[in-house]
Amino acid sequence: MNFKYILAFLFSSILIFQFSFGSIFEDNDAPIAFKEVWGYLMRGEEKSFIKTAPLTDIFYFSAAVNEKGLINTSVNPPFKPLFDGGEQRIHIVISDLTNSSRMTLCLNKKYGVRDKLIEHIAEVTKKFDGVQIDFEAILKQDRGAFLVFLRDLKKSLPEGKILSVAVPAKRAYKDDAYDYEAIAKIADRILVMAYDQHWSTSKPGPVASLNWGKEVVKYASKNIPKKKLIMGLPLYGREWQTDGPSRALRWPQMEKILERDDLVAEYSIEEGYKILYDEDLKKIIYYDDVRATKHKMILYAKYNIAGIGFWRLGMENKELWDLITISK
Repeated sequence: MNFKYILAFLFSSILIFQFSFGSIFEDNDAPIAFKEVWGYLMRGEEKSFIKTAPLTDIFYFSAAVNEKGLINTSVNPPFKPLFDGGEQRIHIVISDLTNSSRMTLCLNKKYGVRDKLIEHIAEVTKKFDGVQIDFEAILKQDRGAFLVFLRDLKKSLPEGKILSVAVPAKRAYKDDAYDYEAIAKIADRILVMAYDQHWSTSKPGPVASLNWGKEVVKYASKNIPKKKLIMGLPLYGREWQTDGPSRALRWPQMEKILERDDLVAEYSIEEGYKILYDEDLKKIIYYDDVRATKHKMILYAKYNIAGIGFWRLGMENKELWDLITISK
C-alpha cells in the first residue's frame, strides 16, 4: 500500500473522531500544567535522559528485591540534573514485579526478613530524595502485612524523605492487596499505573485507551486524595504477532514501522495507532503518539491531581515535552 494513501487515511480518521466526540478533543496550543511531572529512568539508560524535559521527579529503576528478600544498598543516584526552575528530586524504586512467594516472605514478620528489608530500604534512601515501593505481585492474603510494612517503613525513613507507592490501575473496587484508601493514609504519593490495559501476554489491544484512563482516574480520584495522586502514562506501544508474547516499542522503532509499505493503519485519539503489517498482516501494533498522549494529559489535568508520571524515559517522542509545563 502506498504510504501517502495511509497518511490520507490517518488524517481522515482523526477528523472523523474529532467531529464525533466533541470539544474535549479540540486542539489546545497552551502547554498542559501539572505541579509534578515524574519520569522513570532505567539503570543503565542514563544517557537517554533529556535535561531540558520538564520533570520535577526522577524515579531510578531499580533496587530489586533479591532471592533472600533484601536489596543492594550500594545503588547511588545517577546525577543531579537541572530543569528550568530548579533541580529534580531523585527517588529510588524498590521493586519486585512477579514473585508472590517472595512478597509473602518479605512482608510477614514471622519469616525474619521484613525488618532487615526495611532497614536496607531506609539505608539506601539516605542518598535519595525519596523511595517508591513497586511490589506488583502481592497476594490478597498479604494485604494487611503490606499495610503494616508500609507504615513501619514510613517511620524508619530519614526525616524529609518522600514515600510513594505504585499501584495497579483499577476502574472499580477489587478485593486485592492494593487498597487505595488505606495505602493513601500512609504514603506521601501514590502512582496509579494507568497502562498495560493490554499487556505482554494478553490479546492485542491499546496499552491505555482514553476511555479506560477516564474510568481509572475517576475511581482513583474518589479513593486517593488528589494532592497525593499521580496518574501514570505509557511512553511505549506494543507489537503482537501470531506466536509468543508481545514486545514493547519505542518511538524511534515506531517511526521506522510507519515508513513501511506493507502496513494497514487506523488512527483515533481513543486508541492511538492500530497497525497491521508484514506480508500476511500477522503483526499488530497499538501505539499512542504524542497527540493521543496529550488528550490523556488534558483529561487528567481536569481532575486537579498532583501530577503525572511517565514509564519510561528514553522511549518517548521528544516533541512530548513541548506540551507540558510545571505549575507553581
